[in-house]
Amino acid sequence: MKIFFGVFILVFCFSCEKNHKSSLQENVLADYIELNAALEMTDLIACAGGKEGGLFNTTDAQPTTIFFYPIDGATEFRYFETENVADSLNFSAYRAKDLMDEPVFNGYLRKFNNSVFRGERMGIVTYKSEGKLHVCNPIRLKTNTKPTEVNSDLATVTDNGVTPSFTWSDGLIDENVIYFQVISDTKGNLVSGTYTLEKDFTFYNLDNVVLNITDPTMNPILELDQEYRFTMMAVSQDNWVNLFIEKTFFTN
Repeated sequence: MKIFFGVFILVFCFSCEKNHKSSLQENVLADYIELNAALEMTDLIACAGGKEGGLFNTTDAQPTTIFFYPIDGATEFRYFETENVADSLNFSAYRAKDLMDEPVFNGYLRKFNNSVFRGERMGIVTYKSEGKLHVCNPIRLKTNTKPTEVNSDLATVTDNGVTPSFTWSDGLIDENVIYFQVISDTKGNLVSGTYTLEKDFTFYNLDNVVLNITDPTMNPILELDQEYRFTMMAVSQDNWVNLFIEKTFFTN
């Protein structure tokens, strides 16, 4: 009888676990994480910006852009959102949105273009790599309350051959904690991608770089007498892009 009772308990527990898993929903972030509990949970780099009329080749219908950096081998890009900013850390409140991801800088970065919403919302990007589930820190979407400023006049490029220097000022919203710089060529290929805490960067000097997403195998060099583009995003603590700058320059 004791043996039978023990077997009954095991079967009952297995049945409960099976029923619990079958009730989980992939479109709920908390459930999605539990369904992938066998994977190591780690982070990923993401931020968002937006304004009326759109940002980075978007439209009025999709005024908010969520940018993220996919590491090599990343798959299954997903975007989850909650309507209540108070639920920023409650993963049960995040629901998947059916948004198509698109390449940025010819796929070195990717983005989701988000549809119109009222007020503020929270967003989270996820993807998978071998043995891992990547989840970004919550992003506070402020398209309607603190739209991203686009102002190339706030940046200055100092010519110095193939090692130009870039400086910039904060814009109307002075809440930035980190600055993301991209140097790209005329075909849109990323040459370098770096983060600094300071409002300056010299190519390709890493002395003040706190995070470098440049592929070291790309041999990040600039050629003389060529046109390039400098892109800078000033990002707040809650991963919102307050300032967006694009500026063309030449190596002389």
